[in-house]
Amino acid sequence: MENEYRELSSESTSTITRGASVSNAYTNQPIMYGAEIIDAAKNRLFFLQAVNIVMLPQGHKDYVEYKRTAYLGSTGITFDSGEKAGTEITNTLLNNQTGVVITPAFYSAKIHLEDYAIRVNVHGLLEFAKEELIYGTMDKVDQYVATTLGDATVATSTAAGATLLFGGDATSDSKLAAGDILTPEKISDGIRYLEGTDVYYWNSTTFTKVAAATATKNGWVGYEKVLFIAPAQKNALQKDSQFTNAAEYGNNEVVMNGEIGKYLDVKVIVTNNVEKANSAATGPDGTTASANMTRCILCVPKKAFTFVWGIEPQIKVTPMPWQAAQAVTLEMAFEGKAIHEDSIVFIDVSDD
Repeated sequence: MENEYRELSSESTSTITRGASVSNAYTNQPIMYGAEIIDAAKNRLFFLQAVNIVMLPQGHKDYVEYKRTAYLGSTGITFDSGEKAGTEITNTLLNNQTGVVITPAFYSAKIHLEDYAIRVNVHGLLEFAKEELIYGTMDKVDQYVATTLGDATVATSTAAGATLLFGGDATSDSKLAAGDILTPEKISDGIRYLEGTDVYYWNSTTFTKVAAATATKNGWVGYEKVLFIAPAQKNALQKDSQFTNAAEYGNNEVVMNGEIGKYLDVKVIVTNNVEKANSAATGPDGTTASANMTRCILCVPKKAFTFVWGIEPQIKVTPMPWQAAQAVTLEMAFEGKAIHEDSIVFIDVSDD
């Protein structure tokens, strides 16, 4: 990775030596911007590569992502028939647009290195410290996206949201048992509910369709789709001939990090960052879950989630002569939110 990093400087940060101002830093100070960090640690990114990414201009605090609650469609728009002879065309009320406010929060980290340790260490402690901050940053960001996307609001009897499915014949995370694994059939089910305009929710133990007069959703036919799974689900799918015979490999498409193929035109991405039941056997929804539960996420990536950089990750190395040391610091600001929650399908399954 020797070409991934900027040359470190031992210059003081006085007004004379630090150079011209560039954003909130200076040209002569060593800085690593977000794009360089992402390039250096791209093998740590799974979720971030598949979502809508926005850079907030300097001086702005918030970003508003607009969303369509549902297409008005032919029944939502009033069409007059016949010629209009001096009468107005009937007005259609445009009431299907809203917005989601995203406010990046600031994060920072520091590694303190003594000058003597730097001089006598053959491995280059400054470079090592930068790498640790880079990879730690990418892990934090990707896990943040995974968790926030995985906590999107699910559909109810009165409102559209993420569709929730369970492996096998389970009707809740607590009832997932051995054998309730991810299957090709369950992926096909997820695609059906993702592309359809009907809203489905769990009414206690029954998967129920909401009346169209109460709630409908966007139908995501024709959009790119991705499925995030864990290694256990990869293992299950690769043992299923229905999946291995249909999954596409070796074409000319750009393959995403972690992608193991396409099934029914859905890119399947394997990552350890998907949500699982925690040590207290609690699932992503905060309810009791099987200890072996994993939440797979099928979604329309650019519509499901928007991630906003307030400050792209940047690394600075600052001499601290009064302590005979160097401070390696990282600063960034970000936030992300689920936007079109009806473009998300959760498939909660057992690992075994």
